[in-house]
Amino acid sequence: MNYAVKAVVAASLGLIMTQTVHAEDSVRLVLDWAFEGPQAMWSAAAKSGCFEQKGLDVSIDRGFGSGDSISKVASGSYAIGVADFASVLAYNAEHPENPLIATFIVSDRSSASVNALKSSGIVNPKDLQGKRIADPQGEASRMLFPAFAKANGIDMSKVSWVNVAPNLRQATVVRGQADAAAGHLLTVVNGFVSVGVKRDQIVSMPFAEYGVDVPGNAVVVKPDWARAHPQQMRDFLSCTVVGIKATITDPQAAIASLRSFNSMLDAKLEAQHLDFATHVAVLTPHVKANGLSNIDPARLNSSIIQIADAMDFPAPMSSSVWTADYLPPQQELAVGNP
Repeated sequence: MNYAVKAVVAASLGLIMTQTVHAEDSVRLVLDWAFEGPQAMWSAAAKSGCFEQKGLDVSIDRGFGSGDSISKVASGSYAIGVADFASVLAYNAEHPENPLIATFIVSDRSSASVNALKSSGIVNPKDLQGKRIADPQGEASRMLFPAFAKANGIDMSKVSWVNVAPNLRQATVVRGQADAAAGHLLTVVNGFVSVGVKRDQIVSMPFAEYGVDVPGNAVVVKPDWARAHPQQMRDFLSCTVVGIKATITDPQAAIASLRSFNSMLDAKLEAQHLDFATHVAVLTPHVKANGLSNIDPARLNSSIIQIADAMDFPAPMSSSVWTADYLPPQQELAVGNP
């Protein structure tokens, strides 16, 4: 075979290998919610060019709550999802034959909450007994509510649930068809404000301030998929860190990056939402001191036991629901003191 033919063959093989790698590196990501301020980390990661630089072809779709993203990853429709950690534990308990595993803790602190109007007379957790709480089935705060109830002495049998679409929770309370609304703290509070309720008329009870110190959103995958795609997982999580850091160092640019996914974005409002998510859930004192997704083993075990005990399923081994095998090096995870 002469040199020219060898060159052509080599080039052809190189093209085939490149095409194969890119085909293998196509990744579908489903978020926990719509393209709003708290989701700017994902659009910022895409905008940064990190995925392309690492040879990843990542498509990003909105989700409709943790239950939705969990089901889509579990079914294989999406390789990677964003979902509430407690919801993942609950799913695994019911589906031991098809579990998911968390590979990165996005929200060091859960934003699960219950919110009511001051006019309802609800001012503390025990006041929820005998009341109706609006929330969709499978929503993260509803899944975690038993832990909140146990930590605060609430008799679950005296609480009733009103099943509603996510966008109707607040209106259902305002119309008197429910007494409180559960859900992501920011989402529910802003939902009340959007239907005319003044902020000082809302009573909020974040679970994290009432005895439920557990992680919030996490990046979740099927364990088998992660083991089969270790480099893709490492590269994806490295870009996840790039996106999170972008929301911290340049939140305005991060919000601007959302326009590629949500052209109707209210930039000013979503900037406020991002600031809330960053400083309440993501950039906690623990993260500032120890870096992103550097969860303390003792806290992780305590969270698993608390969630499992409240939801009445055997506490799993932490290694079955969490792995740090694909995390970037510690120096990449460090956020300093922004």
